[in-house]
Amino acid sequence: MAPIWLAFLDTAMIPPSDSPDQFPPPLSIFAWGLPTPDGLIEEFVADLQDQPVDSLVRLSPVGLSGEGSGGGVIYHQSFHRVAVFMHLDYYDCGFPVEDHLDIWNPLETVLSHWIDLIQLGKVEWRLYSEAQVTTCVSAWDRLCWAIKARISQLPNPPSLISPISGIDADNPEPLVASTVLDAASVPDPSFARSFLTRARRPRFHYIAPGLLLPPADSSGFVAAQPFAVLPRSQHTAPLVCLFPAEGGDQRPIQLTRTTTPFLLLDYYLMSTDTLTPSRVSAGLYTAAVERNGLDTAEDGFRLLLPFTLNDGWGRSVGARRSDGELADRGSFADLFQHGFKPFGGDYYRPQRLERLLDCWRKLVEEGVWSVGPKGVEGTIDTFKDAKLDRWEDYYIPPTW
Repeated sequence: MAPIWLAFLDTAMIPPSDSPDQFPPPLSIFAWGLPTPDGLIEEFVADLQDQPVDSLVRLSPVGLSGEGSGGGVIYHQSFHRVAVFMHLDYYDCGFPVEDHLDIWNPLETVLSHWIDLIQLGKVEWRLYSEAQVTTCVSAWDRLCWAIKARISQLPNPPSLISPISGIDADNPEPLVASTVLDAASVPDPSFARSFLTRARRPRFHYIAPGLLLPPADSSGFVAAQPFAVLPRSQHTAPLVCLFPAEGGDQRPIQLTRTTTPFLLLDYYLMSTDTLTPSRVSAGLYTAAVERNGLDTAEDGFRLLLPFTLNDGWGRSVGARRSDGELADRGSFADLFQHGFKPFGGDYYRPQRLERLLDCWRKLVEEGVWSVGPKGVEGTIDTFKDAKLDRWEDYYIPPTW
């Protein structure tokens, strides 16, 4: 074994167990802990992926939905990098290493992400935590302040002064009131409800190109919800349209059994008897979640676009997921999404809303998106830039 790895094993401290006859607590919700010495060298995966003998070290078996699946936290001694594979069939996402450098990280980087999870209260898997709501609302505030700063620099900026406080401040009202969410059957409690009631409503209208603030009135908000008002099973958190696209009903998105990104039975188009609409408007939606599932989270999103990504075969330039791979050809809901998760977690769990809001703030601050009196300028077609050589502007680096 590499000397640096031996030094780590010699000095690393294992969390103490509650009693001598119990195993130590897991290192993370994604990893149990160090294996016994005879299980450190991962010979099977090395042979499967044509890696040098003794090059792979299994730092830990994986937990959650990956338990017993043949996955593992794998350290590559030749590259001194780590990746987390939740399932045996995920190893192809990381090998050969030279072609997948985006998903291999120093061990300290992986551990830092796991510490972040602990600080958010995810010592066991939860659909979301109050800390996550707080950090997401903070990301919303940063985005709004970035837009307001640009508006204030316009030649004849509109007044953003609060008539209540007399200072430059957001409307004290929430993005959407609880009574409006009640009318739209948004679950209580839920991440969507917590975010929409805690985030403040700015005085501009466009939060991203072609994306509007949610309607503040009950009739308008309910009309923008093709999914939340549908019957659903006990454990389903529905999709909630957070930011509808302007004129979205004029360019509806066709949902079919093969194109829908929503695979929960409540929303999967399995037959003509389903109540799920076959056409929906573009916009930013929360993810549909089966609350009693493993590695599911309510803080995710899907940006539904009225056009498809990466059309045509043999593309080398186009919209990319966080793992560096091209988004699926012909997809309309994969922009800004994870792909393979090198720090742990299943492929299907969507990207976090907090990460998207921070990405949008960066696009505003760096001038990629222009800002006018009503907020971010442009139409929903601005997101087509992700299919071109500006894809890096629409790329979110890997995280958990």
